[in-house]
Amino acid sequence: MVKLFCAIVGVLGKAFPVNIDAGQSVGDLKKKIKKDNPGKLKGIDANDLQVFAAKKGGAWLSSLSEDVKKLKNGEKTALIEALTTEELQEEDPLEDMLSGMGPPSFRQTHLLVV
Repeated sequence: MVKLFCAIVGVLGKAFPVNIDAGQSVGDLKKKIKKDNPGKLKGIDANDLQVFAAKKGGAWLSSLSEDVKKLKNGEKTALIEALTTEELQEEDPLEDMLSGMGPPSFRQTHLLVV
């Protein structure tokens, strides 16, 4: 089980945690994100969510970075724009996204949700 911190791009708000088994798929992750955030994602089907890895230079984004601070204020920086070009595919295992990365931990943002 891993705890991944997610941020919704373009929406004012805090990052939120999602606990999920690393052996599950991106599609399973989308369903979990939707289930855990019914108010924020009202009227959006889980399958319509776009999820992106929040990685830069082989590291997770720091929650203390200016980019993440602006993201939480509903702003999109050039870095966030760049990170939201390669969507994770529903059938991909989460293990692929986690491969080669340090274990997800606190004070990091792991996923960008659109």
